Formats: sequence, C-alpha cells, structure tokens
Amino acid sequence: MNRQTIVKGVFLAFCLVGMLVLPAAAAPVGQGTNVNANAIDKGLKDDLWNNHVTERMQEFNLHIQHATDVIVILNKYGIDTTQMQNTLNFISAKGTELQTALNNKDKDALKTINNDLKELWKQYLQEMRDSIKDHYGKLKAANNPSTTGSTSP
Repeated sequence: MNRQTIVKGVFLAFCLVGMLVLPAAAAPVGQGTNVNANAIDKGLKDDLWNNHVTERMQEFNLHIQHATDVIVILNKYGIDTTQMQNTLNFISAKGTELQTALNNKDKDALKTINNDLKELWKQYLQEMRDSIKDHYGKLKAANNPSTTGSTSP
C-alpha cells in the first residue's frame, strides 16, 4: 500500500468513528431509554399527528387521481377498463373509513384499512395488466388470422 491509500483509510476510519460517537455524545445526560413519556408535549404530538393525517389523505387522493387518469388513457385506446373502474370505486369508498380511523387515531382500524387498500391496489394493477394484455392479444389475433385448416400445396 502506498502512503496516500493509508492516509485515505485513516481519514475514513475517523469519519466512521465520528458518525457513531458524535450523536451519542450530543445526547443530553440522563436522556435515552429512560425518557419519561409524559415529558413529550401533547401539542407537539397533536401537531405531528394532524400533519400525518393531512399528508396521508393527500397521498390517498393522489393515488385515486393517478388511477383515474390511467383509466382515461386506457379508454382512449379502446381498452376495456370496467373491472379496473369497479375496483377503483371500491378503493375510493375506503377513503371515508381511512379518514375516520385517522381522525380517531384508531391504529387497529388503520392497520385493517391499510391492508385492505394494499390488496385492492394489487388487484387494480393486475386488472390493468390483464386488460392491456387482453386488448393487444385480441388485436394480434385479429391481425394474424389462424392458419388451422389450411392446406399446403
């Protein structure tokens, strides 16, 4: 090893040690795993939760809008989106349940709704893929007539 490589290695070691030691050294004495849970400001917790509720609902609505836009685009190209639209309607209806669970801070209900939404979005995506495959499979079949029953010279 040359001298430059050794110097780089030592510098890297100091950086890694600094990244590990400095955060622990900066923590106030007596703080750590024995932090009194009541010491956290209730207003702070409420503000953070309210921010979470707002962002979560915006994310939900953004996903609904994106899925709606995809359906519009697929319809433009003559692709059947009936199943996708039905699933999207069911997903959209879950919005009020989600809002209620968030407002009530009901973590069990949130887990259930999030799992339901996860499965419904998977279903929507599979239906989208299937609709596109079916559409282009039919087009391919229409453009390539079957040669069964033809005779060869």
